[in-house]
Amino acid sequence: MMETIDRADFDALVAFHGCYCLDIALGYRVVKALSREMGDELCNPKHVVAYAGAPTCAIDALQQLAGCTLGKRNLYYTNSGKSSFVLQNTVSGKAARAYCHYWDDFDHEALRRQRQEANDPVTGTLEKKQALRDALTLGVNTILSLPEDELFKLSWVDMPLPPKFSKYRSAACALCGEYAKHDLLLEQSGKKICAECAAGLNA
Repeated sequence: MMETIDRADFDALVAFHGCYCLDIALGYRVVKALSREMGDELCNPKHVVAYAGAPTCAIDALQQLAGCTLGKRNLYYTNSGKSSFVLQNTVSGKAARAYCHYWDDFDHEALRRQRQEANDPVTGTLEKKQALRDALTLGVNTILSLPEDELFKLSWVDMPLPPKFSKYRSAACALCGEYAKHDLLLEQSGKKICAECAAGLNA
């Protein structure tokens, strides 16, 4: 299936993200597709959460287009390391998932080398910089124009509802004295200490 691309909508996402890149283009396509599949399940933003397998540029599409953010505590990393994304209704439990197989055979190293060469302060000629811009434009336009099934696989998934957050109460770390969310303090030798002190970062 192919969604009609609203270039003004995409350009607004690029402006929000601050970078014109292939991953934000794929994130745009993914979130548009997931939103279409979920339909009325997304009517109440308070009942919507998003999951991402890894912290990539595409996550900004979840924030800008789906309204799921870390600050609102409705955006989660699953730490699977996969280019996968889920939108879920926390009342009905209905959840749609996208796995981006487009990256499976993509030559990331070639693009990284081209980017490094173009941005090198010594060898980065105007020709190399223009070649990089052309490659990014071609890559973005390709992602925006390909059928969805050539970019990602959509599926309905069963998954547990996200945990409910406790009210924000803070308490002082017994070592550094700085306040942290009370349920994130760690007990060590009978004392409640913060994660930074537990890791020796405040020594």
